[in-house]
Amino acid sequence: MGFYDTACLVSGVNLRGIEATAVLLQRTGAGQYHPIALGIQGTYDGFGCIDGVTGDANAAALTRFFSHAHRQGRFIAHDHTHHGDPDWFDPDIAIESLLYLIERTTTRANLFGGPYPPCTLLDGHPVVLTLIAQPVWDALGEHHIRGPRSDLAATAFGAGVETAAAIYGRDFDHLTQPLQQLAAVSHFIATQPRLRWAPPGEPAQRYHRGVGGKFSAEQSRHFVDVARRDYRHDARLQSALDDYVKKVD
Repeated sequence: MGFYDTACLVSGVNLRGIEATAVLLQRTGAGQYHPIALGIQGTYDGFGCIDGVTGDANAAALTRFFSHAHRQGRFIAHDHTHHGDPDWFDPDIAIESLLYLIERTTTRANLFGGPYPPCTLLDGHPVVLTLIAQPVWDALGEHHIRGPRSDLAATAFGAGVETAAAIYGRDFDHLTQPLQQLAAVSHFIATQPRLRWAPPGEPAQRYHRGVGGKFSAEQSRHFVDVARRDYRHDARLQSALDDYVKKVD
């Protein structure tokens, strides 16, 4: 497929060449998506994912959980796009390798018009990811939602809260700020027209740009104009878009 562009879930802007936050989602049988993990920061890699991910407490919790779930048979990781050894799974998998596997489902699964079955399933349901431009994530996340941890988790993860609790357990004690950030972003998404948690290939979302294509400079400028119009009454996102433009120019 080669290098291709991906759009920010919240603003629809092109993520090429900038930092972004990935959020893992689980798809329900009814086609809904719920976060199951805290945000993971990196730089868009040109292949629908991020690299340059820091090996922090969040990354450690995720790799530990999915490795254990794989040994239990709960997490199926079968890379149908890998012609050498599609069943490979390193029991000591690194966070970027885990994200790569999940990206295969996100961008190549027949759920979204791709040629392959989902590559990553947890308890029989696809695990995918979505991406949010870092300036947008930071602008929304800096307005922390505060309250008891159980309330924050319910706001952040919605129906994915039980899976998130299984992933993090007591690690939540050391991840208060990332939890507050995700809660703030989830709250924003829930209050915006036609905005919903979804991977890039899911047509039923506000800024569906598809996967596998490259956006022209004119298209990328247009995406910024659309976001400015849609969020014309939100000073936070106007400032975030200013920051985004500086980073990509």
